[in-house]
Amino acid sequence: MIWQPLNLTEVCPPSTPVSACSSFGFVYLNLLVQLYGASADQQLQDMCDAEVKPELKDGMTYDFIVVGAGAAGCVAANRLTENPKWKVLLLEAGPEEPEVTQVPGFFTALAGSNLDWKYTTESNGKSCLAFPEGKCGWPRGKTMGGSTAINAMAYVRGNKADYDEWALMGNEGWSYDDVLPYFIKSEKNLNKYSVDKEYHGVRGEQYVSWLPFVDDPALMLTEAFNEGGIPRLDFNGATQSGAMQSQTTAVDGERASTNHVLIRPIRHKRPNLFIRTNSEVQKILIDEYNNAYGVVFTKDNKEYKAYASKEVIVSAGVVNSPKLLMLSGIGPKEHLESLNIPVVKDLAVGENLQDHVSFNGMIVALSNETATTVCEEQILSDIKEYAKMKSKNGPLSGLGPIMSAAFVKSEPNLIAPDLQCQANHVPNWRQFIADPITSEKTAILPCAYYDAVVPRIMNLVPKSKGKLLLNKSDPHGPPIIHSNYLGDDRDIEPLMRGIRFLLSLENTEAFRSRGAYFVREKMPHCIQHDWGTDEYFLCLIRQYTSTTHHQVGSCKMGPKSDKKAVLDNELRVYGVKWLRVIDASMMPVVIRGNTNAPSIMIGEKGIESVIKYWQNRTKNFCF
Repeated sequence: MIWQPLNLTEVCPPSTPVSACSSFGFVYLNLLVQLYGASADQQLQDMCDAEVKPELKDGMTYDFIVVGAGAAGCVAANRLTENPKWKVLLLEAGPEEPEVTQVPGFFTALAGSNLDWKYTTESNGKSCLAFPEGKCGWPRGKTMGGSTAINAMAYVRGNKADYDEWALMGNEGWSYDDVLPYFIKSEKNLNKYSVDKEYHGVRGEQYVSWLPFVDDPALMLTEAFNEGGIPRLDFNGATQSGAMQSQTTAVDGERASTNHVLIRPIRHKRPNLFIRTNSEVQKILIDEYNNAYGVVFTKDNKEYKAYASKEVIVSAGVVNSPKLLMLSGIGPKEHLESLNIPVVKDLAVGENLQDHVSFNGMIVALSNETATTVCEEQILSDIKEYAKMKSKNGPLSGLGPIMSAAFVKSEPNLIAPDLQCQANHVPNWRQFIADPITSEKTAILPCAYYDAVVPRIMNLVPKSKGKLLLNKSDPHGPPIIHSNYLGDDRDIEPLMRGIRFLLSLENTEAFRSRGAYFVREKMPHCIQHDWGTDEYFLCLIRQYTSTTHHQVGSCKMGPKSDKKAVLDNELRVYGVKWLRVIDASMMPVVIRGNTNAPSIMIGEKGIESVIKYWQNRTKNFCF
């Protein structure tokens, strides 16, 4: 089996009431492993290997090496191999994408598994206070497809103002009008005429659609947002201030990761594409003239070198891209020297780290008539039934309340929304209040079955910035992540205004007609405050802080005059030739929305710069 789920024995305290830690949790995960733990990609690769017996040799040369098969890396590998004369090596640190990733309702079981890097943040004394050592978890995808294989699949682009701001910062070619064609290029929207059609495409590879199953609590949330003054509209269209069920990167009730749509269809058809999974890059090779010419990677405990005659493209993500640059001598001089890493180029790698901060603890209980809870036997039956379906539908083909989203201005004079509202499912809210930390660590059960939702407000324009450093005890190990959530007190104000908006939803007809209400029972780390007061909600924000998985910015794009810039506007690393970073770590400012769709766009736009350069420079471009 490819997939290895979260080890419940390690994370479940002996006396917790949380159902995921009961015998049912173990039975549930075991059933998922048996039915969905394998990988069709791995089976096909094994068959091909047995037939042609390819040998992994040290010192092989390719035209391009792409590091990381995530949102942007899969785009890069696909577009480069459209030229049959260019040999491309795609290296992925994780395994093949297993079948468990395809089921929308199981995405909750993927964090903490072997498909997750399982990163944690450092304490700053202002956030994540209820968690052990004041550290929040940072799941990041470690498989073919990267985080597009383990995320909640929301297709959200951000606001026009975001990209226009990038351009105003000196990044020519990155305004909204510049990037919109690249969103459209990759998109295959299956509901184009039900959304703002002028802003969507149908000719790309990336499926975008609504999931086939939307339950009543999800509809309740969207209706309540609308009653609260947020219009129903496509927030990927002309205007972002609105609410709807988010479209997803899915097709026919199944996840469509970038691996699924951009690599799988070409993998055994383009002989110029070479893929190595379970292959972690340790270093970029750079000569004395600061030219990148290859990489060192490990596979099966053996070290290999691979050479690039044209470029090395790093698409390893917001954590691993800066980590790899620093291991290769590109980064803050003092930090690298303290680790005895020879400095190739002194750049602000790892700085400018940004994320959308949120928190848990506001619980909306559902009436017995509205709750979607079923008995444990029914859950197991539904899992087996889904596996047999040719056309996927039913509760597991949906995401419960998670796609009910709204973009809100906390103050009317703002140029764009500064808040995003989403919700998590809670299988049993009484268990959640009794042990919220274990509940979050073991949130593995399908998001289709729940008796409460946790509406979450997230700050889309954070003032706080963090940084990432190599681990002094083991530079090749997990890096030190200073998320610095709520480090700037100004980040509290929008969240507090958003809380008042959420509380107003209790008075809507959507809530009242279904008997939904905010639970007034206090969360364990905030019992000293009265529920409903500013002090109580500030306590929730500080204690139960949460990432929304929108981390960006650690290899900042900016003009040469920007001392914190790592990349130019074609995503080339300053001072090192033939090396680019093409992923969400390039964002100078985090966008107002989820980062899945923007990362795919960055892959499209970034790799076009590569293709145009080499098309004009070499004779082996013609097909």
